[in-house]
Order: sequence, then structure tokens, then C-alpha cells
Amino acid sequence: MMLLFLFVTFCFASTLAIDADFPPAEMIENMSWYRSVCMRETGSSDEQIALFNRPETIDAPRDLQCYMYCMFRMHNVTRPDGEVDPIDVYHAIPKRFNSIALKVLVNCRNAEQEGKDLCERAYLTHKCWKATEPQHYFLF
Repeated sequence: MMLLFLFVTFCFASTLAIDADFPPAEMIENMSWYRSVCMRETGSSDEQIALFNRPETIDAPRDLQCYMYCMFRMHNVTRPDGEVDPIDVYHAIPKRFNSIALKVLVNCRNAEQEGKDLCERAYLTHKCWKATEPQHYFLF
């Protein structure tokens, strides 16, 4: 179930529309341990995550940026140097979401380059994913 998290922290209901039950309660429950670990580690809050999940674009505070990086790290999609590995992300998500994943990963392949550290680069990646496929984005 850990791999179900990936994409995002970026999750998809389908290639069409998200139904009213997205994300499924089971998925939220499966992610609760990772979420609590990363919230404790970074000092981020439920309110920050909920605000980022709203349709509007917001600038994430530093602790939320580091939460995003923590979730990548906890799901083993980072390289030894700490950078997110898009190939690992692609292979970690369920195959039924491959077309969406490919679109987002290609579109956002350079999004993180302007970030000054791992936390900011994780945030810029999430920001691009959300802008590219807002109907399929959810930060756990």
C-alpha cells in the first residue's frame, strides 16, 4: 500500500474525473502513519496540507515543503543524493495511472531545478504536478 501513495503524494482516481469518494478512505488510512511521521519531523500541520489541497495555488511554507520531501523520502523514491528519482516515482505508482504519470513527469521534469534545497525542490515538483493535473492531485 505504501506505493499507492506515490504520485504524489500525487494520487489519481482515474484518467477521467475524480469521484466524490476520492481519495478513498482506505488510502487515507494507509497513509496516516507516513503523514504523522512527516508532520512530526517537519512541524507541518493538517491545516497546511488541507490548504495546499485546495484548487487555488498557494506558496507553501518551509515546513510544508519539507513535509513534501519527507513523504518522498519515506516512500523510497529519492536517490542517494536526496533528489527525487522520477523513474522510481513512475515505477512506484499503480500501472492503471501510467498515462497520467507519464504526462506529469514529462511536463514537470525540470520543475525542481530552481529550488535551492531538497525541500524547495520537492515543493516545486508538487506545485507543477498540481498545475498539470489538478483533478488528479492530492497531498496526503
